[in-house]
Amino acid sequence: MAIADGNIILRYLLNDHEKLSNKAEEILENNKIILLFPVACEVVFVLQKVYSSFN
Repeated sequence: MAIADGNIILRYLLNDHEKLSNKAEEILENNKIILLFPVACEVVFVLQKVYSSFN
């Protein structure tokens, strides 16, 4: 089991870099992952910043 970093989660969700997003997908889909609360908060914060810029 591994602890997921915010960058891995964001690469997976945003699919914004061909090689790194594919690697994040491989990591998340083939391993048991622990998502710590502060990491989840960081992901939400970044996604709010990304998507609020579209409005």
